[in-house]
Amino acid sequence: MKLINKSNFFSIVCICFTLIVCGKLCLEKMYNFTDRYYTENIFTILAVSILITLILSIHYHLRQFPFILVFVAQYVATIGIVFLGIKIMGIFSDMAPTAYKDMFISVTVPFFGAAIVYYIIFFSQIRKANKLLEKLEEKEWPRQMMNDAKSKI
Repeated sequence: MKLINKSNFFSIVCICFTLIVCGKLCLEKMYNFTDRYYTENIFTILAVSILITLILSIHYHLRQFPFILVFVAQYVATIGIVFLGIKIMGIFSDMAPTAYKDMFISVTVPFFGAAIVYYIIFFSQIRKANKLLEKLEEKEWPRQMMNDAKSKI
C-alpha cells in the first residue's frame, strides 16, 4: 500500500511546507521574534519538507524489514542528510555556532509530526484491508464448501 506516490508527492510536500511555515510564523509572533534570514529559512523549510516526504515515501520499498528498524533508519538518514548539508554550506558561508542544534530541532519536530501522521494512516489502511479480506473470506468459505460438496456428488 503506497501512500506517497508520484501523483500526490508535491501535494504532500506543499501541505508539510505550509504547516511548518505556519508553525514557524506562529512561534515568531508568540515570542515577538523577527527572522533576519527569513528568505533563507523559507527555502530551507521547503528543502526539509521535500526531504521528509521523500524519506517517508521510501517506507513502501522497505516494508519487508521490521518497522522500528525502518523508522530509525529513516530518521537517521534525514538527520544525516541535513547535517551533511550544514557541513557543505559551512564551507561556503559562516554558520551560527548552534547551527547543528538548531537544525536538529527544526528537522526532528516536523519529521516526527509527519511520521506520526503517515504511519497512523498507513496502519489504519492496513487494518481496513485486513477487515475487508476477513469479510471476503467469510463470504467465500461457505460458497467454496457448497461447490466442494456439489463436485463430490
